[in-house]
Amino acid sequence: MITDIYILGNHIQGLGVARNAGRQGYRVTLFNKSGLSVARFSNTCKKFKKFKSTKQLLQVLLQDNIEDKKALLIPTSDVLVGFLSDNYEKLSKKYYLSIPPKEITQIAFNKRETYRAALKSGIPIPQSHFPDSEEELIKLADSAKYPLIIKPAVMHNFYSKSGKKVFKCTNKSELIKSYQKAIKIIPKNEVIVQEMLAGGAKNLFSFASYAKNGAVLGSFVANRIRQKPMDFGVATTFAVSVINPRVEELAQKFLKEINYTGLSEVEFMYDKQTDDYKLIEINPRTWKWHSMANIVGINLIKMMIDDMQGKKVEKQINNTENLAWVEQLTDFYIVFTEILKGKMSIKDYLKTWKLKKEYATFDLRDPLPAIMYILLSPILYFIR
Repeated sequence: MITDIYILGNHIQGLGVARNAGRQGYRVTLFNKSGLSVARFSNTCKKFKKFKSTKQLLQVLLQDNIEDKKALLIPTSDVLVGFLSDNYEKLSKKYYLSIPPKEITQIAFNKRETYRAALKSGIPIPQSHFPDSEEELIKLADSAKYPLIIKPAVMHNFYSKSGKKVFKCTNKSELIKSYQKAIKIIPKNEVIVQEMLAGGAKNLFSFASYAKNGAVLGSFVANRIRQKPMDFGVATTFAVSVINPRVEELAQKFLKEINYTGLSEVEFMYDKQTDDYKLIEINPRTWKWHSMANIVGINLIKMMIDDMQGKKVEKQINNTENLAWVEQLTDFYIVFTEILKGKMSIKDYLKTWKLKKEYATFDLRDPLPAIMYILLSPILYFIR
């Protein structure tokens, strides 16, 4: 029987997990490399443990005196998904893990593998190329239709060193220069050259779910209409629930294809040219706006924990639109800058402001994280 939830990772994702698990009666411990995490200040987080490296974290977890199979490990970042995946065999003897075994996690973790699995099952993806050398890239560059983007198969190392999710290329020269820059950061076999889909965040949709052996037990779809930055966002700042049968169909087909078990966010972008949705990526973990589940009324984390313990889980699919999630400070900054650029009107903003919302940090039952969110934001801004 699970008694403890061990959250591996940071900030707002961790806060959402802590509140969810703590209010279900589980003891919550947060493990993080930095003390600058709003989740540690939640009244649902009973312990905070700092680690210096994943090597040290592994030692701490293996030496922890909790009884076997009494705790569930939940990662909140790609780095920590990779850590659990690499140590799956060792850790799964002592703990429940919220991610599937490595052979399945790797399909989600590595976008080259993601796209190959999607193509195998007939799921649309942006036109993509996987050059393994500069010679292959040059051949592609001569016949390519621009603009293109260069992005990594595995994001976290690329982003931490470049500060960007992708390199945008408007011509052959930019493509070659960006490729040369990219392979100084990541291996050649992790480079993806991809068509750039137009439309921005308004065309970005995500299927949030808990699935078991590829069968979805609980789900909802969100339109992630604002993100930071707005073009190639690293973080959603405002999302709203929608009913989108096509996104549901494609996401469920993909999860079935890879026999996925666990929480995940499957991301799609609408392509006006083909009038269809194209798979962008899958996050095999909790994501920033996962606490939208609270306002939607489909508790994906509870489903996962109950299912792991052999309890019956009833299938739930959201049928309510215009329920929102917002990260207040960052969203206000995005709205302000978009209005200054003339890309958003105050009227458009007020339409979303009036929606019923789940707040990323604010909660009257747990007020301190919202206060620390405000106090820590300037520090985190400069650190990042």
